[in-house]
Amino acid sequence: MESVYIEITDSCNLRCSFCPCGTRSQNGDTSEIQRNFMPTPLFEKCIAGAQEIGAKNVFFHVLGEPTLHPGFVHYLKKLEQTPLKLTLTTNGTTIERTGRSILASPAVRQVNFSTHAYAELPREAAERYLQNVLDFCQLAAVERPDLYINLRLWNVGAIEATPWNRYMLGRIRETFGVEVTPGHFCSRHKSFNISGRIYLHEDTRFEWPGLDERREARDERRFVLGTCRALDTHVAILHDGRVVACCLDYSGQITLGNIQEQNLAEILEAPLARKLREGFAQKELRHPLCRACSYCKRFDSTKPKAGRQSA
Repeated sequence: MESVYIEITDSCNLRCSFCPCGTRSQNGDTSEIQRNFMPTPLFEKCIAGAQEIGAKNVFFHVLGEPTLHPGFVHYLKKLEQTPLKLTLTTNGTTIERTGRSILASPAVRQVNFSTHAYAELPREAAERYLQNVLDFCQLAAVERPDLYINLRLWNVGAIEATPWNRYMLGRIRETFGVEVTPGHFCSRHKSFNISGRIYLHEDTRFEWPGLDERREARDERRFVLGTCRALDTHVAILHDGRVVACCLDYSGQITLGNIQEQNLAEILEAPLARKLREGFAQKELRHPLCRACSYCKRFDSTKPKAGRQSA
């Protein structure tokens, strides 16, 4: 197991159409959406569990903007006391406030900025956030040249995002003096070097698996063939301690156990986890959520699956 996703909060300050965090209450009042923050004792259990199973990397999200957690900097310090390395995925809206702490932490290995989110914001705010992100990149190039940075544009094929993408590429050219032309995007060529370890990363949007899609999956014959890297390369822990098989299972549809009640290694060897792993190894999607997940289609189920299998 390479990585553990730890959802330190499901709170976000944006309402992107492509993300479940953007779901509004029926009357459109976002204030009614409950926000949750993982407490320190639970976070400590999570990082202890990650070390027990031999993971090398952690992420601070499933849903949510991790830098909104009031203990974000404190959690960086906790991580520094372990050999674990952090890949931080953020919308970048708080980077002006949190950037110095991120650069100062040796535990942070990589930062992914979801700059495609800005395409849905008022232009003035979007430009301001992008400028803060570019300022961070320039500072990182001097103070942390070892730090990997991805500027994500995960909206390939979204016509409505074209004006923003053009603007962003122009700002990259002005800031770094390089022309990044990702027009030859394909599934095997998604990253384009900007400078040092700073990259533009393109991808298409994907659909989060959810309850509506699961209703379509009631026919047991749909999406039976397929595989996934869940429980092979990664596992996820939600803000309340529920351990889920997949980093896309934000609502806990495949809850394997709770790390507040069992240790992570025990949960991963429980019958449900073993059944799912065996299915992936045999190119079978055995859970309704897996059969409804469009992301599984990105993996070639006709090839033998490498990696961990159940004993």
